[in-house]
Amino acid sequence: MKVFLSALEASPEFKEIDKKIDKYLYNLMSYYYIRNSDNYKAILDKSKEILIDSGAYSFQKGKRVDWERYTKEYADFIHKHDEEKILGYFEMDIDPAGYPYKYVLRLREILMRKSNKIIPVWHKNRGIEDFKDMCKNPIHKDRIVAITGFKNEDIKDEDYIWFVRYAHAHNCKIHCLGMTRRNILDKVPFDYVDSSSWKQQSLHGKAGKIKVGRSFSKAKRHEVMYYSYLEGMKMQIEYYIKWRNYHKD
Repeated sequence: MKVFLSALEASPEFKEIDKKIDKYLYNLMSYYYIRNSDNYKAILDKSKEILIDSGAYSFQKGKRVDWERYTKEYADFIHKHDEEKILGYFEMDIDPAGYPYKYVLRLREILMRKSNKIIPVWHKNRGIEDFKDMCKNPIHKDRIVAITGFKNEDIKDEDYIWFVRYAHAHNCKIHCLGMTRRNILDKVPFDYVDSSSWKQQSLHGKAGKIKVGRSFSKAKRHEVMYYSYLEGMKMQIEYYIKWRNYHKD
């Protein structure tokens, strides 16, 4: 299992963190932020592997967005910047925000014309048969499919193992977005997961398991963020070792 740490590229403290870390392991970056940031290349160069999210949910709630234009710009970025260490690019899964699934499929097609690394993200509103069809589709064989670990999806903890087994039975790798709950990761062998919890802890006065207080965290934010990222890297190593025999890494 590879745990991807997300939100590093959007952190104001990135440059201070980057000075102190020679090599990263696995990072997930958002196209929403890297399209206007120089942090992208620095993280890419020093990371072992990368995943790219569409960034669709980073827009301010209620803002009118030309999704087809944004998707085409995202597709052009993929075509221009793709390389071996980038494992995949998540689709424009905006149907939970009220857009028709047919529209999501149209946006997915725009991306798939540019790359065979597009990662479909299953949401519960699509129905379980859609997940099955996604895994059975020959186009996704030996590639990545995704589900989400967010509470609003209302996937029961005991059901996650079924998704993993079904994907693996159909020669797909599976990613769970926003999932670093240890009670799940200790039992469910996802291929990939990601989380920004390392960053959120520092914003709430914690550095790993250590409570440093919000005032200290605010005054020494770059130091607390650096320590929190190192704790995140420990977690990456822990779960890679725990599941590497299962995944034959």
